[in-house]
Amino acid sequence: MHVLIFILFINFLFAQSADEIINRAIEAVSENDKKIENLSGEFKLKVLLDYNLTVKKGNYEFLYAVKFENGMVKDRKLVATPGSVDSSSLMIAKQIEKVRSEESLKIKNLVFPFLRVRDGLSEKKINFKFNGFEKVSDKNCFVIKVDYKVKGDTTSSEGTGKIWIDQQSYLPVRCEYDVTYQSKKFGKNQSKQFLDISNFKGILLPIRNEVQVFPKILFVKFGTVKIIYETSDITFFLK
Repeated sequence: MHVLIFILFINFLFAQSADEIINRAIEAVSENDKKIENLSGEFKLKVLLDYNLTVKKGNYEFLYAVKFENGMVKDRKLVATPGSVDSSSLMIAKQIEKVRSEESLKIKNLVFPFLRVRDGLSEKKINFKFNGFEKVSDKNCFVIKVDYKVKGDTTSSEGTGKIWIDQQSYLPVRCEYDVTYQSKKFGKNQSKQFLDISNFKGILLPIRNEVQVFPKILFVKFGTVKIIYETSDITFFLK
């Protein structure tokens, strides 16, 4: 009986610890995003489209030159394409070239996707679990597991994930998610995300973001498409 009470007590402490670590990480990322608001510069963006479908296999690499001001992407120019590329992949590459309205370099929504749904929340269940310690990119990290379900008026998401958080700064180093999104406009879609983050002169920016999607007809999936974004040659200044 005493052993059971001890185990329950330890689990309670770990649960409290996981919540505290995540809260401190959210605060640290919010402070990081405030710095990004004053950031201007440029970088190279490599995008790899990797198809593993029943109807199509292969991969194509595209290179973009990106400029940003005050943390907002202002221009993304396609500067290199493969020697041979199919029309659908080139169309995707051209779509990526377009800069969306209010497109930001802030990382909060990338690292914490369960914070994205803001419109009239009707349901919100988020559980964090401490999952030990690991070393990532020469940093000693807390490992936190996430299980969540968030529902809004027009969109909802649910998923599981892992976040590696630097023990000293409480800034995330890596995260991965398996998420199902549902919206009134696009229906239900599953995706997996693997994000690596690096520190550039005291500011965190993503260096690699892999997104996996699973196309389907009705309820039958017919493969995987990976879209991998890698940043390099980052130069910037703070205003």
